[in-house]
Amino acid sequence: MVRGAPVLMVGPDPGVVERELVAGGLACPACAGELRPWGHVRRWLRGRGSEQLVGVRRSRCRACLVTHVLLPVVALGRRLDLAWVIGVALAAKAAGAGSRRVAAGLGLPASTVRGWLRRFAVRAELIRAHFTALACRLDPELGPITARGSPLADALEAVGVAAAAAVRRWGPAEPWMVAAGASGGWLLGNTSPLFAAGW
Repeated sequence: MVRGAPVLMVGPDPGVVERELVAGGLACPACAGELRPWGHVRRWLRGRGSEQLVGVRRSRCRACLVTHVLLPVVALGRRLDLAWVIGVALAAKAAGAGSRRVAAGLGLPASTVRGWLRRFAVRAELIRAHFTALACRLDPELGPITARGSPLADALEAVGVAAAAAVRRWGPAEPWMVAAGASGGWLLGNTSPLFAAGW
């Protein structure tokens, strides 16, 4: 991903994204202008046990001329591993597993997993608040979200409740794709706020 380039979360199917982009169907999150094709960014994405070099699409707004990386909702900003892999690690930690055990189970370096867990823990309250508000917007009849006993578990519960509300409203979706999309790709960002235009 290009450092400093704004990210726009898009669907997981590159063919659909390309057709929408070429047809002028994607809007600039900054000014609502029409996004047009503007090259690719080559990026590694790692699932469980495999890595793949993919071309992530870039776009440029016709109105404000800002370029945007079109990041698929299967990924997070500046993270090599797919969102669902990170989600598995977070859920295992909330269930009481240590970072070394989680890393061994995923076949990943302990330092990588430890980094995810620390970043999520630092942002846990922000994540909990963001996804609680999202869940309430998606389902105004939603009752209180159950506290789970730790900031990390509470944040994960809010992510899960918001993902379930998104499914009820829009149809089937993988929970960690919802989390990636609804955080604007910055669920584990170092400084970026959680955001998602249109959520």
